Amino acid sequence: MEDIFTFINEEMKYENDYDGYSYGSNPVYMTMGYNMKMEGRSSASSLGSFVTDDSSALIPFSQSTEEHSEFALEVPNSTNKSIDEVPKQCVVCSEPTKCYHYDVPSCTGCKTFFRRCLITGKRYKCQFGGKCDITRGEDCRGCRFERCLISGMNAAAIQYPKGFDVNKVVENVRQLKRKLVEENRPVVSKMLPTYSETEERKDIDFLLYLEAKQRKLRESDYNPQYLYTLNLRDVLERTSELSLADKYEKPAEWPIDFNVFVEKMQNCIRNRENGISMCGQNNNGPRKKNKKLFMVVDVILTIEMAKILPVFSLLSLDDKEVLMRHVVVVNMLLTQGFYSYLQHSDVIAFPNGFIPVKLDQKFGRNNQLKQEAHTRSVECLRRVALEPEHFVLLKAIIYCHPAVEGLSPEGKEIIEKFHDKYSRILLRHLQNVMGGSVGASKFAEIIALISSYFYFAEKAKQAHLLQIMQMPAHRRNQKVRHQLFNECMQ
Repeated sequence: MEDIFTFINEEMKYENDYDGYSYGSNPVYMTMGYNMKMEGRSSASSLGSFVTDDSSALIPFSQSTEEHSEFALEVPNSTNKSIDEVPKQCVVCSEPTKCYHYDVPSCTGCKTFFRRCLITGKRYKCQFGGKCDITRGEDCRGCRFERCLISGMNAAAIQYPKGFDVNKVVENVRQLKRKLVEENRPVVSKMLPTYSETEERKDIDFLLYLEAKQRKLRESDYNPQYLYTLNLRDVLERTSELSLADKYEKPAEWPIDFNVFVEKMQNCIRNRENGISMCGQNNNGPRKKNKKLFMVVDVILTIEMAKILPVFSLLSLDDKEVLMRHVVVVNMLLTQGFYSYLQHSDVIAFPNGFIPVKLDQKFGRNNQLKQEAHTRSVECLRRVALEPEHFVLLKAIIYCHPAVEGLSPEGKEIIEKFHDKYSRILLRHLQNVMGGSVGASKFAEIIALISSYFYFAEKAKQAHLLQIMQMPAHRRNQKVRHQLFNECMQ
């Protein structure tokens, strides 16, 4: 718990901005205050420069009543109504209703209006800047449609005429909702907090925020060489490094030209063979600044993010160590693969433009294990078309992988609860955005990536061992300085 509070208190400092909205008893969110001013999220969540979907985490009506009873559905002017309870008023116009339509409490009139708008493709515009109060009987089709969108009406749950392009309609609805948030329309300030600030949405936003911090450090000149020689246990006992994110900047020369980089490497090799060290500097010349080793830094940042997760505050140090030994390389490769996929790279590429497997090819180094791990880890993400929300939730699920030997019974129970929690959030998010059956299918596709990435991690570890064995003795001794990385790659 100390790491969470240290990170929050040093980095977020939002207690003074707290606007009185109740966010539950989770100490992370209580400390954050978690208002709309939070960095990385301006009403709609973001991961770096990516704006995420603002869909509300409402429960699909097709789910079982047993599951409904576990989760709360927020409706205006009421407190946490379960979806198996009969609603009393429409969330759009506040007229009496006893029904759920398109996953939200709504009356037949608003249900019919929303469906007709999507099928006909008509777009109504308010003449008064979106300030009409539909709940008081003001008749404005533009404001009514906006309230239907922000309330979370599920476009995928509508029965469309045959031959209708449902995917196109669903995507248009997502874009319209996003536009409403970005333009800060009046309906957003009136309704969005009620529907987007559910516990599930807050968990997603918190993960996105942590990921943005990790990404900023990864894509900056942050190079914690003081951690290279520590062991895993020592690093776990330290305060998380994510609080340093705003202290570093991205080097102006990134990304480098890969071909120029290869040429410099070739010059370095020739110089070394001629007795000249430090790529052109003799032994008496100035030493060049140590370069950032992305494989090592990515292992460190994977650990640093784990230390902030709520689940880690509940585990003993022994359980933390056992868990991280099992998952750190898996999430490191997932992170590298995801950002390489966003860069439209076919293989793992680092933020400075360095591409390990392509460099191996240039110098005739044939490591098939490394080639497989660095190539397929990107290919599978492109096939699944992973989005930022999916990515951070998948990482959280892997961080909470319960099938680990050596965990204490108490630790295993805690990890299983968080594993189930993040899995449910991912499923509910996908079904809310894509619809019940399509979302469930997408969920299965994403979850299948877990076994793939454990496989890739094993290949990466084997490749690392092979690379060390093939090194000259003096180079192999230098690797001892990378104690943390070598320990995690065992």
